[in-house]
Amino acid sequence: MRSSWHRAAAVLAAVTVPAAVLAGCSETTGGNASAGSSTGRTETSTPESDAPSSTSKAPADRPKTINLRDVDPCTLLTEQQRAQLGLDRPPLKNTNSAHSSPACNISREDRRYYVGLSTVTTAGTEWYTDGNFLGDVQNLQVGGFPAVVGTAKDDPYVCFIAVDVSDGQMVDVQAGSAGEADRTQLCQVAQQSAGAAVETLMSR
Repeated sequence: MRSSWHRAAAVLAAVTVPAAVLAGCSETTGGNASAGSSTGRTETSTPESDAPSSTSKAPADRPKTINLRDVDPCTLLTEQQRAQLGLDRPPLKNTNSAHSSPACNISREDRRYYVGLSTVTTAGTEWYTDGNFLGDVQNLQVGGFPAVVGTAKDDPYVCFIAVDVSDGQMVDVQAGSAGEADRTQLCQVAQQSAGAAVETLMSR
């Protein structure tokens, strides 16, 4: 089983995501993820005095700011949510070595795939877009929160979803397989897991 979180830092291939990968991102229901559209938002002009400078970062549009400090990642998926995802083995605490953050790995009895969740307080989703993750990254929304999906050409058996829940913090979700599940399914599992985790956090 590919359960080590330091694999995130070792993804080093630039790729183009197949259309099938993003096909699973086409709907938003509840906390599930959906593909973001760069053309779906209408920009309105504002006076220059009110416009942010080119070097300033626009504030993230989130339904809520969630502080992940002291949040146990093994509590992000309820027992019912784990059952819906087919994750029938007990959660195992781990460490996301790429971000020095607590993590939790949950797998299936049939070993078809596993899900890793990490409550990262040392980096935000920009970690995936500023050159650390040298794979393909696409924007998504998960339960109304900005998010990204990351995939890599040299490893077709892993998919990452990172959800921006607070400045400099993210819920980092990894779905992986030893070969029994393909990338399309893994990205769908990662999206569903991320959506479920957001639902859990929003209910607190």
